[in-house]
Amino acid sequence: MYKIPAFGDIPAEFHVSLLRDCPNSKAIYSSKAVGEPPLFLSASVFYAIKDAIISAREESGLKGTFRLDSPATPERIRNACVDIFTKLCPSAEPGTFKPWSVRV
Repeated sequence: MYKIPAFGDIPAEFHVSLLRDCPNSKAIYSSKAVGEPPLFLSASVFYAIKDAIISAREESGLKGTFRLDSPATPERIRNACVDIFTKLCPSAEPGTFKPWSVRV
């Protein structure tokens, strides 16, 4: 299984030296292959949150699909888990509730 290196994979003592003026003819526009960790590691957090929500919903007796938009804010996570308090909130579907506001 391929796993992306994480901070726990770095040794306690780590010395690096860089070569000066050494072009890499095989790289595309001098790329250094740094795009994968920022893209995939951030996605893993979102899907870990989604798995946690699935577990919370199963403990509450709920099964089936649900919608979780990105970014996964605390409000979106709480509403996706569904409990007695979140059932009191109106649905976010357009046309299913009347918007309101309070003047201060």
